[in-house]
Amino acid sequence: MIKLILFATDGSAASGHATAYVASLATKYDAKVLVVHAFHTLPEHLGEPNYSQAMYRTLKEASDISENAITTLKSMGVKEIEAEYIEGSPVDVILNTVNVRHPDLLILGSRGLGSWKGAILGSVSSALAQRCECPVLVAK
Repeated sequence: MIKLILFATDGSAASGHATAYVASLATKYDAKVLVVHAFHTLPEHLGEPNYSQAMYRTLKEASDISENAITTLKSMGVKEIEAEYIEGSPVDVILNTVNVRHPDLLILGSRGLGSWKGAILGSVSSALAQRCECPVLVAK
């Protein structure tokens, strides 16, 4: 039984493809959806007011990404949705959220860079599929 789905989104087209899977499973099982967006840590050496302005823009973007996901999921029939946006590397943020919230399923999109580019650039979906303690659905 699926009671909680963690939907990791970065607002990309790949995340958009994953939204349909999230909505389909959440409505089928009447599951709650936790939308999580990770944003990178800003360098402290920016100084003021640059740091505050950059943080404001970053938090606004994170809020917009989360709200867009919520709006889309609601329009697809998902009833219960919660959102969090957290500072840190995407893999660490998502793994920590899995360890704290214990979802039944993690869903995220994949840009599909392939093994070579993924190895060079790092692949969030690959790292999560290997290290996550719950089932992972990667939508392409």
